Amino acid sequence: MEWTEIVITVKTDAVEAVANFIHEADAGGVVIEHQDSQTSTVTAYFPAGEKAESILASLETLWSNLEEADINAEPQIRTNIVRDTDWAEEWKKYYKPVRVGNICITPSWLEPDCQAGQTVVHLDPGMAFGTGTHPTTQMCLAELSAIAPVNKTVLDLGTGSGILAIVAAKLGAARVQAVDSDETAVKVAEENARRNNCTVEVGLGDAVQVFAASADDLAVANIDFATCAQLAKIFVAEKKRCRLILSGFPQQRIPELKEIIGDCRMRIRTQEGWGCLVLEDA
Repeated sequence: MEWTEIVITVKTDAVEAVANFIHEADAGGVVIEHQDSQTSTVTAYFPAGEKAESILASLETLWSNLEEADINAEPQIRTNIVRDTDWAEEWKKYYKPVRVGNICITPSWLEPDCQAGQTVVHLDPGMAFGTGTHPTTQMCLAELSAIAPVNKTVLDLGTGSGILAIVAAKLGAARVQAVDSDETAVKVAEENARRNNCTVEVGLGDAVQVFAASADDLAVANIDFATCAQLAKIFVAEKKRCRLILSGFPQQRIPELKEIIGDCRMRIRTQEGWGCLVLEDA
């Protein structure tokens, strides 16, 4: 069997919409790469033939819908045929070992090259998002390490591959709950938690709804800007007694979040054009 690799480069503001569209089209695998704070690439795999041709044709409707929503995608599309024997390994080219402070994230299929005393995570992202290579993930990892959630309860909102939840568990959290709206991500996160001998409660759920009902000591969301804004509003309106780590958005959108947050205590990180905010109760 042959697969069609579809590579879609768009403005970063459109990447979530494109990724959701691809997921709903039942892609055989999806990879998101952020080229910089302005441009991102969604790579997806579909069976070659009518299925792939149908997806390519339906993208025109997506671009029209985004234009009506005042989202300038500026899409560029290229395709490539991948043989069945190569497909299972194709996405691994996007994934390399990552070190953030004392945390070492290593692909599960490689021998770990980590130093003694480091927190080691063996990760297989599969078809979910989250490999530790992106600046937003690295900033969240740095914050988790700095906060050191020993004996704390932690909530990972939009867990993807489970990377942040697993790190929290390895750093001594008393209880870790991870949620994602994508069933594939839930399965991948569960597998990675088992791979790392971590106890993480993984489930299907809406990040905003779960956070609104939570009473955890720490919540982390490496997610899209719109969801981060909703989470920030809940934090302020309900006077949440916790710390909330927000990331996944371009640095230039930090002022918008600061307007929502108001007088709440916060800490700001930036890296390579991306932002991260840590909100704390008074």
